[in-house]
Amino acid sequence: MRQRAVKAAWRFAFGVCLFLASSSVHSASTPAPHQHSTSAPHQHSSSAPHHHSTSAPRHHSTPAPHHHSTSVPPQVLVAAATTTAGRDNCTPPAIEQFPRPMMSAETRRSGGIIVHVLVAIYTFVGLAIVCDDYFVASLDRICEELKLSPDVAGATFMAAGSSAPELATVVIGVFFAKDDIGVSGVIGSAVFNIMFVISVCALCSGTVSYLNWWPLVRDCFFYMVSILVMLYVIYDETITWSESLLMLFMYSVYCVALRFNTQLEQWAQTLPIPCKSEVAHQGPPKIPQESSGLADGQRPISYTDEKTMETAFGDQEQGQQTDGVIQQQQKDYYHKAPRADFVETDPFVIPEGQMNRCLWAITLPIHALCKATTPDCRKEKHRDKYTITFIMSMVWISFFSYIMVWMITIIGSTMGIPDTVMGLTFVAAGVSVPDALSSLAVVKEGYGDMAVSNAVGSNVFDILICLGLPWFLQTAVISPGSTVTVISKGLTYSTLSLLSTVAFLIIATHMNGWKLDRKYGWILMAWYLFFIVFASLYELNVFGYMNPPECASSY
Repeated sequence: MRQRAVKAAWRFAFGVCLFLASSSVHSASTPAPHQHSTSAPHQHSSSAPHHHSTSAPRHHSTPAPHHHSTSVPPQVLVAAATTTAGRDNCTPPAIEQFPRPMMSAETRRSGGIIVHVLVAIYTFVGLAIVCDDYFVASLDRICEELKLSPDVAGATFMAAGSSAPELATVVIGVFFAKDDIGVSGVIGSAVFNIMFVISVCALCSGTVSYLNWWPLVRDCFFYMVSILVMLYVIYDETITWSESLLMLFMYSVYCVALRFNTQLEQWAQTLPIPCKSEVAHQGPPKIPQESSGLADGQRPISYTDEKTMETAFGDQEQGQQTDGVIQQQQKDYYHKAPRADFVETDPFVIPEGQMNRCLWAITLPIHALCKATTPDCRKEKHRDKYTITFIMSMVWISFFSYIMVWMITIIGSTMGIPDTVMGLTFVAAGVSVPDALSSLAVVKEGYGDMAVSNAVGSNVFDILICLGLPWFLQTAVISPGSTVTVISKGLTYSTLSLLSTVAFLIIATHMNGWKLDRKYGWILMAWYLFFIVFASLYELNVFGYMNPPECASSY
């Protein structure tokens, strides 16, 4: 299963590489129009001639070659000398918030951008390995030590495990890049999870899976509430500490609702809700207790689907067990599954097969670094070191996320693509790799209900925590009383459009009889492409003036 997941990741990465490679060849022949057409000419006509005409030419011509003697063209020097007032009508490029690239813009447009593409893809793989092998395992142990019930654990620690790349991306966007790449990444990731991931699960499933209506409707309801809260927060393009605190409070409400999920489901079952499928109304088929529904033998995919958890412990009819017995069985199921299904593998053993050896050689540096610095708390001898595993996993996730955002910012700047578009597309796809691989792995085992619940439920955490927590830290802790600005007006329209994806998912699922089949997959895939294209066109100012042009940069 692990080899199939890695192969799927590399096939996805190879497709992204081919697309960006073809785009970089096109951009080499067509320079980015907005970097030199809006600011640089204006500055050259207003500021530069004034200095040349009033001061000595020799004084103005000698310092510039001394400081920029190798790779910076003269016209870029004029842009680099832009005053703060000259950037009032343009957006400061996010690339300037990172270290200067080793290659000049001209070299990158001539083909050097491929290096940055490969590095970005490598960080995607690194994030998937760290999250799956170390971070999620440490959260398993934390939940076990705290004796959390599966629903609360799934909504808190396990959601953090699958959404750690999104959280790290927003932190980097708020505190380092100081742009909207993190916000757009969360929006794009939400659409990617709810449409693309479920679509791929439906297309790759060997059999038709029937979905339980309650977990899907429950998670979609809270997802819609989180979208409305996000829309309220970013509508005026300014985020305050009270608004970010509202997002954190709403997530606590979601956790409380999950804690009382059984009572809510029993109440919902009494409602006269029409359902086209008896299977969807009755719930998922019963599965044996020894079948854990794990992806790669590591963890249950959906901790929030309590109905599935309840039906996983034998053939007892509903009402024959007390809540205490059910909860105890849930705890046994939750605690014992990761340990029983874990099979220790040595990353330094060369596998069989040419393709497997190639993948092994490529990922060996990541495995070696993690093995040398992070204890694997899935192993019996390291079980008590889960705190160290958690801390070191966060360090590596932050490192790979920083490199990933840096590389994608360089790619977007070189190709003339706004950071928000890169966030909606490639950042969203990259940070959603752990969710995608986990859902794909579990649906191949026949648990489509778990895959869908995992994809939808993680979006609530992405919006309310991955955005709310960094914004609250910035406005209330690091710089009390300050605000965070959302630059792009197009993100408001994209957020509003997220509501259409939720409504479409529920309607399409109901019209398809609550079945997870290939027809359902193609419908969701078409809607995902439709949404991404129109959201990107919004960010590119095709439907109106949404984003100011990017200022000229010497990077």
